[in-house]
Amino acid sequence: MGQVVMFAGSKVGTGKTTATVMTALAAEQLFKQRVLIIDATSTLQATKICGERFGVAPKANLLTGLAVKNLATVVTQLTPQLDLIAGTAELEAYFDRAMEAEATTKTTRASKLMPALLAALRAQYDYILLDTDAQFATVMDNCLASTDYVVVMQPVGNAGFQATDKLFYYLKQLKDEQPNIKATIIGHLMIDLTNKQPFYQVEPVSSVDVVDAFKTVITYNDWLAGSAPFALSTAPQSAAQQLASVMYSEIFNELQARIALQQQLGKFATSAGLTKQGQAVDLFS
Repeated sequence: MGQVVMFAGSKVGTGKTTATVMTALAAEQLFKQRVLIIDATSTLQATKICGERFGVAPKANLLTGLAVKNLATVVTQLTPQLDLIAGTAELEAYFDRAMEAEATTKTTRASKLMPALLAALRAQYDYILLDTDAQFATVMDNCLASTDYVVVMQPVGNAGFQATDKLFYYLKQLKDEQPNIKATIIGHLMIDLTNKQPFYQVEPVSSVDVVDAFKTVITYNDWLAGSAPFALSTAPQSAAQQLASVMYSEIFNELQARIALQQQLGKFATSAGLTKQGQAVDLFS
């Protein structure tokens, strides 16, 4: 049964789409996983990136799949192991209209529209990666309600921590209102775009006061400056592309380890990602 993962945050420009697409590419190409990317954003960047990267033009999108109540009908194949459900800028408006038509409330809207349809796709994939906006609205609610694990995109600095607090408390409120929502924060992926050092030269994440941070810190380097990150399998690879491959393979590898630990040992026992003893888990000590 496939795992649904969402790279999330309440601050724009933190690399949610880049992390979603690159992690999907690493999972498919380097770890031989069956992966589905779902673009649930208003900017449609994941759809554009995948279209350019693989030379495809999706004939259907997420809204159509929701309307006919079958997401399998709108899947676009990118490779034999990697698929995409394209986004649409009208998605939020569609959710709002559907809520009004059914006279639903905020309490019920989070599990009313998308989760059941997404659940029907789980058996076909190892991982389903959701790309969402930073806006707390109906689309975000449905994505969180459909998600098993949330990776928080954690920018350094006070603004980043405040944005993470907003996401944490929003998810907590949603879970209080809807007990069937099981999304768990599996870790914080640190973002320091002011840092010019390669990711492997950055200070250990343990020096940052964030619970259960990933070992990798995403820094601003040449590979992040243009389209280079998304050419993961292009040969020959530039040094920047090779760095991107290594970094996101490490991120996906740790994501797998964290999920396995949570499932097998129940280590992540709270929504903050803490153990029952209240201590962060060091996976590789």
